[in-house]
Amino acid sequence: MRELRIPLPRLGRGTKVALILTAAVWVVVASAGYWMEDGLTLFGWLAGTDAILRGQVWRLATAWLVHDPVSAWHVVTTGMGLYFLGTSLDESWGTKRYLLFLVGAGTFASACQVLLGAVVPYVHAPVFYGGVGVVDAVAIAWALSFRDRQVNLFFAMPMSPRGLVLFIFAMNVVFGVILGARHEGLVTPFAGMLAGWMGADGSPVRKVYLQWRFRSLQKQSESLRGVRAQRVPHLRVVKGGAGREAKPDKEMLN
Repeated sequence: MRELRIPLPRLGRGTKVALILTAAVWVVVASAGYWMEDGLTLFGWLAGTDAILRGQVWRLATAWLVHDPVSAWHVVTTGMGLYFLGTSLDESWGTKRYLLFLVGAGTFASACQVLLGAVVPYVHAPVFYGGVGVVDAVAIAWALSFRDRQVNLFFAMPMSPRGLVLFIFAMNVVFGVILGARHEGLVTPFAGMLAGWMGADGSPVRKVYLQWRFRSLQKQSESLRGVRAQRVPHLRVVKGGAGREAKPDKEMLN
């Protein structure tokens, strides 16, 4: 009888940081809500609200780190998404780029939620929080960066990158648009998908960034050398020959 083995990805440094930070924030917020009087005040200061438009911009960077303080399932699903899909990106991109991507995707998704919510009442969310937008960004970036791989969804369902993109989009439509059962709001998941597309390898946004970075490095290199590229100077032939005493060129002596 064969033993069923499920290959588990090896944790990278960036993934460890993301998982530890996510779990730590949940433990602190949940503990404060349970043990302290008015403990949910901390949760209220970190979640995304319309207060962002009134200057409380730190909520853009904390809304995706806060999860349901009453139930652990919300933070567990976020951790699973970061672990099973983010590990490959962490290994391929490196710790710095991967962590910057998570922060950028979470902040971008929160900004889209509050800005569109202020314009379109239907998508407005008085309070929004959770990491679904970041997980969706990681899933889309993974699918576009590793087009030749497969992912075993729920440990048993092989799925191509294109199938994963369609699955993520369908789940956002079902749970967000139809059921309206998302803590993150209606816009955040789709904005996370957009962030994943922008940050993936080969995306037009990524190409523009790399071109700008290349030109910036060129300018820095020229500045360090202290010279600019110049045309090769014209070479002049000095006449001379056998049987004739070569005389020094006055211009050369000067």
